[in-house]
Amino acid sequence: MAGLRFWVCLILVVLPFVRTEPQALSPFSEGNGEKALGAFIEKAKEEFKERLRREEDANRNMLYKLKRQSPGGPDPKHHSKNA
Repeated sequence: MAGLRFWVCLILVVLPFVRTEPQALSPFSEGNGEKALGAFIEKAKEEFKERLRREEDANRNMLYKLKRQSPGGPDPKHHSKNA
């Protein structure tokens, strides 16, 4: 009985894969693989440069905020306990 369950489960697991058609996984597997790969690499380089630029801008803003000092301490009207 256990052997029958095993075979039924195996058939149920394998059956969906048998009925499907193989498809190309990427555009690189077709005839224009080198062109598509080159375009993909160029786009990745551009996105990487843009991300670096945004991170550098964020770091510059962070340094500005860290160097900034309060001109005369906390505002007594805002920070008083009797307000």
